[in-house]
Amino acid sequence: MKIEIRLNGEKHELPESLNIAQLLEHFDLPKDRVAVERNRSIVPKLQWESVALRPGDELEVVHFVGGGSGQDDPFVVAGRTFRSRLIVGTGKYKSFQETARALEASGAEMVTVAVRRVNLDRSKESLLDFIDPGKYFLLPNTAGCYTADEAIRAARLGREVGLSDWVKIEVIGDQATLYPDVQATLEATRVLVKEGFTVLPYTSDDVVFAKRLVDAGAAAVDAPAG
Repeated sequence: MKIEIRLNGEKHELPESLNIAQLLEHFDLPKDRVAVERNRSIVPKLQWESVALRPGDELEVVHFVGGGSGQDDPFVVAGRTFRSRLIVGTGKYKSFQETARALEASGAEMVTVAVRRVNLDRSKESLLDFIDPGKYFLLPNTAGCYTADEAIRAARLGREVGLSDWVKIEVIGDQATLYPDVQATLEATRVLVKEGFTVLPYTSDDVVFAKRLVDAGAAAVDAPAG
């Protein structure tokens, strides 16, 4: 006798007598590296031997992958393909050494960097001494800008450095919450798209306004969750 279940979205026929532990063995999956959900409820590892599969069961078996994306599900932005969907910032770390270790551990390929004045004291280390542009795709951002003109200026300076013509546009509307000024963001996006930038604006969670940014030429839109 066989039963039909759905495993990770696909139909499978299996022997009726299998429990979850045997299911993992059937597909040669490592028990110490996966989690199992049955009919939208997580099954603790200690119960795998006692939970028998039934016809119509829906199971999800998940594991960890670098940056939250598998090799078969690439992240494509403006025609460029990334294996990882995780974009990591470079602020708030204790040191450049800690920044480098965090980037390496994250598995991310795209890293945001802010456009700031050069330190005239050349004895001081630079962030780029610790981040290899050949390994990471550097995405300049306009963090700290409060007007469209400031953001446009920072983007132009970032491109002049020669690392990328991509830019994450951030225009702060409220200093306390760092919530974006959406109108200024749209204005800056329109100008920079016309100048040949690949623009990834940070905006509010307003879907209508996000569509306006896309209509203005934004390659992708970043918005706060919830």
